Amino acid sequence: MIVSKKRRVGAGLGAAAFALALMTACSSSDESQTPSEPEAPMTEHDMHADTDESTPPPGASADQATTITIRNFAFALPTSVSPGETLTVVNEDSAEHSVTADSEDLFDVDIEAGATGTVTVPDKPGTYSFHCVYHPEMTGVLTVE
Repeated sequence: MIVSKKRRVGAGLGAAAFALALMTACSSSDESQTPSEPEAPMTEHDMHADTDESTPPPGASADQATTITIRNFAFALPTSVSPGETLTVVNEDSAEHSVTADSEDLFDVDIEAGATGTVTVPDKPGTYSFHCVYHPEMTGVLTVE
């Protein structure tokens, strides 16, 4: 639900006014008590305190450059990766998958449904084809540079 700034500010000020009125009504006439200070007015920073602009939107990876995402029986890959880099593999499907190099046994990792794992790419720059051993129609190519 999206709440406009005006509505949020109004609600915040209304709540502060209610709290101040409640504190005044409930205070004792005993002068030995230390009076409490009213709440400070809401600042522009307070109005935006509940939003964190560094958080990625739902479904987005925090670091897509080092992540292979498996979704709907397909691989979403970074454009390129560095030699020897370790990639996170996120399986968002309800089936087990693998990331298995087509040749030379360079890398092979199984990722359970809904789980996360890692795979280390080759140290030598080049393009490396891979597939899922459980679903051979799932293929991809990693570019190492």
